[in-house]
Amino acid sequence: MSELHLTVNGHVHRLDVPQSRTLAEVLRYDLGLTGTKIGCNEAECGICTVHVDGVPVDSCIYPAFKAQDANVLTVEGLAQGEQLHPLQQAFIEHGAVQCGFLHAGAAYERHRAAGRSPLPDRAGT
Repeated sequence: MSELHLTVNGHVHRLDVPQSRTLAEVLRYDLGLTGTKIGCNEAECGICTVHVDGVPVDSCIYPAFKAQDANVLTVEGLAQGEQLHPLQQAFIEHGAVQCGFLHAGAAYERHRAAGRSPLPDRAGT
């Protein structure tokens, strides 16, 4: 076991975890943040996406210790306490909610994309 230091959704953590642990496993099993899903375990489906220092990563294959001293943002970190992020609220209001398995990844990816480029209008421009 080795000591991992990281900040997740604004909270500092120091954990003793095996060197072989992925970031998704740390988030889910050690921190109890189950919004990050593990699907394909091959970085194909995107439902495990989180930000590490502002960069989207597939946490199912991302070595936990690669996030040493990093800032990690998960789908749980989009909300402010009980107040959902506007994007999360829009998913609910417009019936875009997926199954509990895919919803977090879809919402998180849309949030990431919205921060990178403007959303297209209905005409697709």
